Amino acid sequence: MQFDKSAWAAERGNYDGENRRGAMVSQLGGAGVVAGASREAVRELLGEPDSSGPSADIYYLGRSATGPSFEIYRIEYDAAGKLRTAQVQRG
Repeated sequence: MQFDKSAWAAERGNYDGENRRGAMVSQLGGAGVVAGASREAVRELLGEPDSSGPSADIYYLGRSATGPSFEIYRIEYDAAGKLRTAQVQRG
């Protein structure tokens, strides 16, 4: 599945249901979610996160395709606001 900004935005807040974001995660690097990208640029692409803190943004990916858990996409930023790591985490 290709990254679709409007489809990604439509899933905001969908923590525990089926969620189309998970299928798009592999396309995020090509869309600009890469190490060194500014937090502003990432948010311009992905929209407001479902949750955030001083050094991380979290986007809900919904129910895991491989089990009963839920997944998030966690993006961590350095002190300058540049993307340090981005990864799927299961909760």
